[in-house]
Order: sequence, then C-alpha cells, then structure tokens
Amino acid sequence: MLEALAEISLERSRVLEIGTGSGILATYCARRGADVTASDIDADAIRVLRLMSDRLGTHLRLVVSDLFSDIDDRFDLVLFNPPYLPSDRVRDPAVDGGSGGIRIISRFLNRLRQHLVENGFALLLVSSLNVPERLTTLQPGLSFEMIRERPLFFERLYVLKVKPQQGCSLYRRA
Repeated sequence: MLEALAEISLERSRVLEIGTGSGILATYCARRGADVTASDIDADAIRVLRLMSDRLGTHLRLVVSDLFSDIDDRFDLVLFNPPYLPSDRVRDPAVDGGSGGIRIISRFLNRLRQHLVENGFALLLVSSLNVPERLTTLQPGLSFEMIRERPLFFERLYVLKVKPQQGCSLYRRA
C-alpha cells in the first residue's frame, strides 16, 4: 500500500484511512501534506495512535468507527487494508473477513460512493484468497484496477484502485 501511495500526489488531499491500526498509512499521508482522518473500530488502537501522532507532531483527526458508521465527510482518497482471511465466523476482527474473506470488504464497498468527492477513489488491499475478480460482479457500480501485486507465502496481495463508474465495472491488470 505504501508503494502505491508513494506514486500519488497527496498535498492538500482529504484522506480517510479505515481500520488504521498502527496508523502508518495515515501518518505517511499526513507527512506528505494530506488532511487525514484515521478511524478504527478498536478504541485502544485510536488511543495509541493519538499518543504516537502527538509525539511525532503529526496532525491526524482520529475517530472510533465501525467502517463508515461515524464518518460523515467526503474524501479524495479512502484507504482500507481490511481483515480479509476467509473464515466461517469472525473470531479475530483484525484478520477474519468472514465468508470468502469479503464480508467486511463488501460492507466497505457498499458505502464507499457516499464518502468520495467527485473524482475520488479508494485504495483497497485484497488477497488472491478473496478471488478479487468476484468484486466486479458484487459491485457493478464500481471499477477495480489492480495497481500493485505482491506474493506473500500462500497467497498474492493486490492493491486495487476502486472508483465509482457509470455502466460496467472492470478488473484489469495495470
């Protein structure tokens, strides 16, 4: 995800990171001149990130939120490195993505359009375990473009650029 972000102009962009965890992506974006909101469902993660950002002198707007539940704004860029491992039930919300590993991803994509400005987009990390090609069928109003790919142990990780689209959605290798 950091490699993909390195190629994007972030100066004066409004960025939202969903599921920020350690906050590395949010902090990177803020250091590059973005106005950043970072959210996580885990209040402890937000508390630790607040301490870290204060120590680094990095301004982040921090929100405890389940995906977009407590987010009302619109953004130029939305980042999401979701829990994506396929699981029968979610035991560990940091990694378990439910059936096919896309339950959380689907919830995110269902609300994404409402939180993007015109010409805004998202960067979404998915795994080959999720069969990312299925997302085009599940979300015909969005386009999906693979912009990064990396092997990792028993899977391949992909960073997808996701944006609203009129008509059909595309999944293509860049």
